[in-house]
Parts: sequence; structure tokens; C-alpha cells
Amino acid sequence: MTNKSIDGRQRPILGLLCCFCLLTAGCSADTSFVNFATLARSDTPNDALACPAALCQAKADLTTGAVAIPAGDLVAKVIAVLAEEPRTELVTRDAGGLKLVFVQRSRIFRFPDTVNIEILPQGDASALLAIYSRSNYGHGDLGVNSARVTDWLAKFGVPATGN
Repeated sequence: MTNKSIDGRQRPILGLLCCFCLLTAGCSADTSFVNFATLARSDTPNDALACPAALCQAKADLTTGAVAIPAGDLVAKVIAVLAEEPRTELVTRDAGGLKLVFVQRSRIFRFPDTVNIEILPQGDASALLAIYSRSNYGHGDLGVNSARVTDWLAKFGVPATGN
């Protein structure tokens, strides 16, 4: 059996990697609310938008439909579901409780992605949901934000169709 210890050539690389990890762990995220009606999407391919028809002026990747539960119950469901998501934190909520901002960090380098969610009441018994997920750093995201939006909508029980 061979000894797989780190040799002298690998130590500088390992040291740089450790420093990089420590630096990126403290990367801050944009935690401000977005206005879905006036939202301008990122110029880089590292975001995803799902929006009810006619709410967003920006081109949405998915159009979301109504959910047959009251807005307050949908908010509670979103918070409960995302409390179970790895490396995900609710960082702010508006006074009305219908606008939420979450940050989810990447597994290895801890880069933050910001996710804005807005619940829109449709009478007393149904609601709509808009979600915008974006990377705070980098140019591309390898489809992470799109996959997140699709996965989370399914977990919330919000119907969505591709555009």
C-alpha cells in the first residue's frame, strides 16, 4: 500500500485553496428586495425568474400559476420548506410578510445566491408566487439557479410552465 501524503509541490496549492475557501466563506450577498414589476435581469447567464403572467416586465423563464391556498399559508409553507434546504437562510422579510429574501450558499466555496420570493394574494383562498434566483458572483452558474427555481416551485406546489 502506498502512502498518499501531500508532497512539497502540493502544499502551496492546498494552502491557496484553503485561503480561497476562507475568503469566500465571508462573501456577502445582496439581500435587498426586488420589485418584480420593474425587475431588470442580470446581463450574465446566472439567474432564473419565474413569474405570474403580466407581473414581470422582464422575460421570465417560467410562468407561475395560482395555488389554491391562502397567501399566509403559502408563506408559511415556503418558509417551512426552505428551512429544510441545505445552506439556506431567510435573511429578510417585509413588514407585510409577503416578500422574502433567502440566501443559499454553494456547497464547497460558500458563494451566496440570493433568492427573492413574493407571494401575491388572489382573494382569500388562493395566491400567486414570483421567484427570482441569482448568483452574486461569477458569470455563469451551470444551471444552478434555474434548477433551484424549478425544484422549489415543485416543493411549494406552485404550477409553472416554460416560456
